[in-house]
Amino acid sequence: MERYNMRSTRPISSTESDEKYFEFDKDAVRNVIREFLNGVMEAEACEQAGARPYERTDGRMAYRNGSKNRDLVTRYGRVELKKPQLRGVPFETSVFARYSRAEQAIVNTICESYLQGISTRKMKNVLSLLDVDVSRSTVSRITKELDEAVHEFLSRPLGVMPYIYVDATYIKVRDHGMYLSKAVYTAMGINEEGYKEMIGVRVMQREDEDSWKEFFQELLKRGLQGVRLVVSDGHRGIKQAVRKEFLGSAWQYCHVHFRRNVLKTVPMKERRAVNELLKEHMESPHLLANFSEELKAKGYEKAGSIIEKNLEDLFNYLAFPAYQWPKLRTTNTLENIHSVIKKRIKPIGAFPNDDSVLRVVVSMLIDVNEEFATDKRHINVYRNEQ
Repeated sequence: MERYNMRSTRPISSTESDEKYFEFDKDAVRNVIREFLNGVMEAEACEQAGARPYERTDGRMAYRNGSKNRDLVTRYGRVELKKPQLRGVPFETSVFARYSRAEQAIVNTICESYLQGISTRKMKNVLSLLDVDVSRSTVSRITKELDEAVHEFLSRPLGVMPYIYVDATYIKVRDHGMYLSKAVYTAMGINEEGYKEMIGVRVMQREDEDSWKEFFQELLKRGLQGVRLVVSDGHRGIKQAVRKEFLGSAWQYCHVHFRRNVLKTVPMKERRAVNELLKEHMESPHLLANFSEELKAKGYEKAGSIIEKNLEDLFNYLAFPAYQWPKLRTTNTLENIHSVIKKRIKPIGAFPNDDSVLRVVVSMLIDVNEEFATDKRHINVYRNEQ
């Protein structure tokens, strides 16, 4: 039984053998994409027509008028889809705009690397599976379209966002003939209505206080205001930058990252047991302080010291209504987004330049924001009960 991820429109197999099958059988992947996306458009057509094909109902708003073949270029090659047609009214679908945007950015980056003569054997193998034009004019045209989308995304005005989450992921980029691991900063905010929104992306040479200050200053220039809590991992640069750029705001150390840092200092065979106890004791500062002493008594001096050092930054979320606490303690949502990005850029290997990174990452985050806009409210910001 297979499940499908709307964001990537790739099949998620229920068994490891299925994953291996799809990985090596490109025709199978194309067939699954074709079946799934045709199903999506069929559902859209039924909704817009107000009825299923041949269904008799007073709610019908339009009649079907067959379908037209439409090609979609994916990293697995061209997929021919059947786009439904409605009589008298245009059929509107999100499939081509949303799927093509991120896929086009990925394919274009591979082509760009190929034309610059820096493609790896892996890229050449991917290109051999793609029935696409890799001429410089095509790459230039697509690049221009993607750059316009990047500019619009990164320059749009922001507003009041009580909570923001920040993180960095690392991507290989070619820079002056060398392949470097560069930090891609991302920021997600919770707006006044309580909905998630990706608000910023930037490629940086390194991760330090000055770079994070620069990133935050860009967000503030775009109108970001009303920030009360910033949630991140334990990077010292983030912590210091938050205190300088978001005066009056608190910094919250992500509980998941904190536990990871503590467990690194514990022997492997003890980590599972310590992790469970750590979760239990992180319900209050008093419990965690006591657990720090217990760890020291057992000989885990470094683990206990890490807890003591970070105690005051682990419980800033307690200043907010209790029903919000589970959403204010971790950066899990942002980490999941980074995980999706990493999986989808795998065919690229190393990016030819910083701009190509932004084209691909922003294209994906535009899709993420579209999902956020129709998703359920993340936090009811102004709910009265405590």
